[in-house]
Amino acid sequence: MSRINFLVTGLILIILGAITLYYPVESIMSAGFFIGLGLIASGINYFTGFTFFRLKRFIVWGLLDLIAGVVLMLQPGLSAFIIPFVIAFWLFTVGVSRTCTSFWLGGANIPGWRFMLLNGLLLIACAVLMCVSPLNSALSVMGILSGVLIISGVFIILEGCIMF
Repeated sequence: MSRINFLVTGLILIILGAITLYYPVESIMSAGFFIGLGLIASGINYFTGFTFFRLKRFIVWGLLDLIAGVVLMLQPGLSAFIIPFVIAFWLFTVGVSRTCTSFWLGGANIPGWRFMLLNGLLLIACAVLMCVSPLNSALSVMGILSGVLIISGVFIILEGCIMF
C-alpha cells in the first residue's frame, strides 16, 4: 500500500509539473488550484509515512499541507506577487522536513534515504532562489515550480520503490 501511495503521489507531481511547464500563462491563472492539489497529495503522503515510521511530525506536516491545499484550491485568485512566497515557504518547509527525515532514515540503514536527502536539498535551494528574486517574473516561478514538481515526483517514486 505504501509503495502505491508513493507511486501515485510521484505521478501526480510529475503530471502537475508537466502541465505547468506546457501551459505557463494558464498555470499562473490557476496556480492556486495546482499547488493546492499537490499539497493535498503531499499531506496524504505524510499520513501514510506516519503509519509506517510513527513520526509525530508527519501528522503536523500532513495537516499543514492539507489545510494549505484546501485553502489554495478554494482561493485560486492569489496574486502573482504572493505566489512565489507561498511556494517558497512550502518548498522550504518540506525540504527541511525531508532532509531531516533522510538523516534519520540513513541512521536506521533504510535504503533510498539518499534520494530523500537530494530531494530535500533541491527543495530548499529552489525556495531560496524564489525568495531572492520574487519580482523577476511569475513565468520564471512557474518554470522553477514545474521542474521541482517533476524532479520531486521522480524522487518520491524512487523512494517508494527502494524503501518498500
